[in-house]
Amino acid sequence: MKALKKFLLILITLTLSFGIYAQVPDSIYYERLYYTCKVWGHAKYYHSRIAAGEVDWDDALLDALPNIKNAANNQEFNTALLAMLQQAGETESGTEPLPEVPDSLNNNIDISWIYHSIFSNGVSALLDTIIQRFTLRPNVYVGVYPNSDNTLDFKNSDRKYYSETQYPDEDKRILALFRYWNIIHYFFPYKYIMDQDWDTTLVQFIPKVVIASNALEYHLAMREFTVKINDSHSFFSSTTFSSWRGIYSPPFLARSIEGKVVITKVHPSVSQKIREGDIITKIDGFDIHILRDSLKKYCPGSNDIAVENSFISYIQIGNYGTFPLTVLNETGEHTIYLNRGAPILGQDNTPYWRENTLNQCHFGIVHMGNLYDKHIPEVIDKFNNVDAIIFDVRNYPNGTFWTLVDYLFEKPLHISNLEKPHKDYPGRFYWKEGLIGQGTFNPIRKKTIILFDARTMSQAEYTCMGLEQIPGAIKIGSTTAAADGDISYINLPGGIQVAASFLGVFYPDFTPTQRVGIIPDYFVQPTIRGIREGRDEVLDFALDCKWLGIEDVVKKEEDISVYPNPTKGELTIDNGQFTINNVKVFDVYGRKLPFNQHINTSSYHLINISHLQAGIYFIQIQTEKRMINKKIIKY
Repeated sequence: MKALKKFLLILITLTLSFGIYAQVPDSIYYERLYYTCKVWGHAKYYHSRIAAGEVDWDDALLDALPNIKNAANNQEFNTALLAMLQQAGETESGTEPLPEVPDSLNNNIDISWIYHSIFSNGVSALLDTIIQRFTLRPNVYVGVYPNSDNTLDFKNSDRKYYSETQYPDEDKRILALFRYWNIIHYFFPYKYIMDQDWDTTLVQFIPKVVIASNALEYHLAMREFTVKINDSHSFFSSTTFSSWRGIYSPPFLARSIEGKVVITKVHPSVSQKIREGDIITKIDGFDIHILRDSLKKYCPGSNDIAVENSFISYIQIGNYGTFPLTVLNETGEHTIYLNRGAPILGQDNTPYWRENTLNQCHFGIVHMGNLYDKHIPEVIDKFNNVDAIIFDVRNYPNGTFWTLVDYLFEKPLHISNLEKPHKDYPGRFYWKEGLIGQGTFNPIRKKTIILFDARTMSQAEYTCMGLEQIPGAIKIGSTTAAADGDISYINLPGGIQVAASFLGVFYPDFTPTQRVGIIPDYFVQPTIRGIREGRDEVLDFALDCKWLGIEDVVKKEEDISVYPNPTKGELTIDNGQFTINNVKVFDVYGRKLPFNQHINTSSYHLINISHLQAGIYFIQIQTEKRMINKKIIKY
């Protein structure tokens, strides 16, 4: 029934989308391409001879596409598909039984499409035979990076037609679309938490890629296509795209503060023109709101704040030379002219270790972005001389947490559960414990405070996941970029290189991180006023002697209780002394779910999830200063 509902949804979407593009000649061609993409990927990853590299499957598609486009009817379309599939020859039968994989670890559950009426009996039978005879086997199109822990490598086997031209012909543009769509379909662990169904996205972008009339239209279509996976790791690189976007930086940095695009750092040479705390209202002569509306579709991000960060990065970068900038501050709105390319801000030179004494409380502050392994022996010695350690992870660390583990924990740290793609069983995943370090008999025990915000991404988020397991650790800041895990690169025709996360990262209790991020215990963000006054309000909040009390300030289990747990659906949130500002419900994949709620009294908040299926869910509760996660079992 579930498969049937999904099929009907896709069929309706196809009908609507093809109607939208009815002005494009032969819209039936787009429908054929939709099913050809699925046929091509099905054979690419399950046919024995294709997996062994005995057939050039890219060229087989390119040979078939003219006949698919010119087919006068459905019979000729199926003849073209059969001819393509027959290039691969007969697939070998497997002798070993396939391992059992639960639906939750399966990206390719629904293969009912192979029996769609668009296919002849012969094509459907051949597709069925390919899947029925499949066995675990290496595939030339899916490798692993050398010296990696099974990080998938697509680029070496998929370099064909990568660098021929920035504007490939129609068939090679289609190859690019098919190559990327199928890699995500089979190997992307977060496919089911995209905002839009991945089949629907294919329907949407087939016409855009086909009718792209020049290199820029093609590259922008592919950029927009890759953004649809909702992953902050969805990097995109090409000469055409870089020429359009520009590559030069201005003499300032900006961030999203209080919903505004605010300048946070200025090169000394332009400090007479702009200041920290100025609000950008126009850049390059365009209103910031108009730019956001037009550029957002090209801005990747796992959550809203990550998308906004991408947008701010996009508008700062540009072509070399002078550009107008309009800012708003206490004296009004002003337009000034600056240069991209020179001068530029250098790297953050914040020391990797600082100390701060406040009311006889002695804090040590570690800047994880500037801490290297060579510094660790020195820093460990200094840990012993402070009352509390503040780990500032509002940056990108250098892998030093893997070394710090052996000073901070008694045994190897179970930092995560990892959902890994099975390279020899496309579409399937398996769980592996994320263990790091060896530990020590005498771990350092100091009050630990962790700072993070939207700039905290990937390895930085993983670092936070480890640090917060230190007993009594306190998390201060705002939600992170919500993109964790190893990334892999994919090469596409037109000189395009893209990336995505191909490793699912979850907490040890399987709480999701992708699209959710690391949630602070105390929600603290900078203000425009604080930026103008040169204050680091997040750090100021952490530099407080109250964190050093004998009793932990953060009592994660006692502050707010949620019951009954397990539940049939009705839940009571006991607010205690806190005011609840927001409640969200997520499934184990990090998808935000609808639910019913109302406040009964000032002390209780009632929600109802009875409409959800039985399983594990996460309730995210935001108070005035804190984000609290609770795991709930629905039966």
